[in-house]
Amino acid sequence: MSAVRPTGPLDRVAGAHDAALLAVARRGEPVARTGLAAALQVTPQAISKILTRLIDRGLMAEVGSFSSGPGKPTTLYRIVPESRRAIGLHLTRSRLHGVVADLTGQVLARHTVEIDHEQPVPSLITTLARSARELSRHGPGELLGVGVGMPGPVDPVEGVYLGSLSPVTAWRGAPLRDLLLEELGLPVHLDHDSRAALVGESWSQPGLLDNAALVLAEEGLGASLRLDGSIVRGAHAQAGEAGHMVVQMDGLPCECGRRGCAQSEYLAALAHEDPERAARVLATVVLDLVRLVDVDRVVLGGRSVYAHHQVTMEAVRRALDDGLRAEARGHVEVLLSTRGVDLIAAGAACQVLEDEYGLPTALVGPGAG
Repeated sequence: MSAVRPTGPLDRVAGAHDAALLAVARRGEPVARTGLAAALQVTPQAISKILTRLIDRGLMAEVGSFSSGPGKPTTLYRIVPESRRAIGLHLTRSRLHGVVADLTGQVLARHTVEIDHEQPVPSLITTLARSARELSRHGPGELLGVGVGMPGPVDPVEGVYLGSLSPVTAWRGAPLRDLLLEELGLPVHLDHDSRAALVGESWSQPGLLDNAALVLAEEGLGASLRLDGSIVRGAHAQAGEAGHMVVQMDGLPCECGRRGCAQSEYLAALAHEDPERAARVLATVVLDLVRLVDVDRVVLGGRSVYAHHQVTMEAVRRALDDGLRAEARGHVEVLLSTRGVDLIAAGAACQVLEDEYGLPTALVGPGAG
């Protein structure tokens, strides 16, 4: 077996150029070399080298040409969605929903099963692996790996589920990533559900959500942040626990031990069939996030949001209009995720794609340049 060549700075630069070109191509329209050179701010000669690498790997292809006058016709290129695919699994306390997605993040197939939140870890790994194998039968192209998004604190570096705040969970402390990798023999990515969701939204809309928050309302309430193009994880991989921001002093007790947390107030409002109050709670969370981290877009998603999307969108937009009116800042756009129930599973698949074809982490974040 040949030795593996270490990755050096030039390899990272080439990878960044490849990733940047693929990001432009993921927008969907066929592109010409001149347009790519302008978008990436490099020379046409450099674009030719990048395209050659990507075409050789089957990631880009010629799709015809056009003439706009005398001279050589202009060749057009497009991304090859069917060249690669990834599996995404959305694990909740009661359900496992999985998808397989192509290189652009488009969902090709789905698979859903009911589960028990007290299911022992070995049995859970068997269930995850069974769903992954079922999904692997769908779609063309090279299968890159499996992403898993789940609620509660997750250590994505160690691949360990840190556990929810509820008193009992059979999965706390389990090295789910390594166990699933051993079972499947494929790369596995494990992360918090809201971060997976935001990666999925960002992957399918390159450049649109470089400074954005995603607020997720599923079985709980959480958020994730992308600032200056980078996902924010925090010192303990727990950034975005917006569900435990206090929105009502001396309010309802929360499982975290405090009172008046957004999650407890939000879920109680829904339980009392008061979607207007639930929407106001969520709107308070959104306004606080916008004030704290200065994003220009907010994405709303999750089953509870979809069930009451109209009242929720109206409440959030009204809160932002009222809360930011006196401040000299730009408009904050509120978007409803279009992925529906696939949001987290598709995002988990896109995390696998981003690990392989996103900008190298050494070249993004503060000080990168």
